[in-house]
Amino acid sequence: MLRILAYHRVAELRDTPIVDSRSVSTTPEGFARQMEHLARFYRVVSMPEVLEAVEKPRALPKHAVLITFDDAYADFAEIAWPILKQLRLPATMFVPTAYPDHPERAFWSDALYQAFAATMRTEINVAPFGRLALFPLDQKRRSLRAIQDHVTRIPHCQAMGLVVSLCEELGLSCGQGGSVLTWKQLRELAQQGLTVGSHTRTHSIMTLVTPEQMREEVQGSQEDLQREIGACLPIFCYPNGNHNDTVVSVLREQGIRLAFTTLSGPNKLDSLDLLRLRRTVVMPRTTPAIFRLRLLRLGIHLDAWRDRKQRGVLTRGLPEYRTDHV
Repeated sequence: MLRILAYHRVAELRDTPIVDSRSVSTTPEGFARQMEHLARFYRVVSMPEVLEAVEKPRALPKHAVLITFDDAYADFAEIAWPILKQLRLPATMFVPTAYPDHPERAFWSDALYQAFAATMRTEINVAPFGRLALFPLDQKRRSLRAIQDHVTRIPHCQAMGLVVSLCEELGLSCGQGGSVLTWKQLRELAQQGLTVGSHTRTHSIMTLVTPEQMREEVQGSQEDLQREIGACLPIFCYPNGNHNDTVVSVLREQGIRLAFTTLSGPNKLDSLDLLRLRRTVVMPRTTPAIFRLRLLRLGIHLDAWRDRKQRGVLTRGLPEYRTDHV
């Protein structure tokens, strides 16, 4: 059984002035403790090892764990990577390839976060919600989350139009980007052993775009990685975890061998759809004890049960929707 961990940012929650705090998976101290536990009790494998096990095929080592990061936030190089290097643990970074070297571009979730944080307004009118309160602070936070979750459920073009109009109405003309690793940094990290993979080009939610746009996102991101890094493995990570049969078919057409969701559960490489691999999403409330439990067989199956129950309630039968991270 292959355990796969999913991280976004490793940072102190207070250090997020322009980046949505929901992108923080754990603190530096928490991450160090988690990696020390892995180094002691598990066999952390690299993405090339997993690909080789699939191609041969052959069994992975006992207690195999794969470490993945989404979105290529810049603080990875400063915080998470030194810890991984010290413990000699391999990892994979999934990059939305339109963002490196474009500091003027901000993830839409971060742009909304910045707009809500800066505004002095006490309410805003947003379809289909009507008036949403922006005061007090806890109500502003709930309103932001409601809008962010709504954006992940409507067609991409409509969603981006809504984000732009809301930011302008709240007084933010352009979201502050620059929170993503540069290509130079990614090349240096790749030379040091980091595996770099595709996370689309523009971080579009794949279930909310046309099949033609799906192909452009997959092929374009693969071409970007080949040009900038000099190598491109046949791997892919779904933004927000969203996928369906159409998206999976497009990935298969494009030659993708492994694709990663945010669904919870065990991965048995000889019996699982390799384009729907499951991951354990690490979040700030994952204490050391919970982290250890979630790596056990019992914990993985409990996560899967909780995941199915939560998605069933939240989506009213739409099984591909997730709310862990935007």
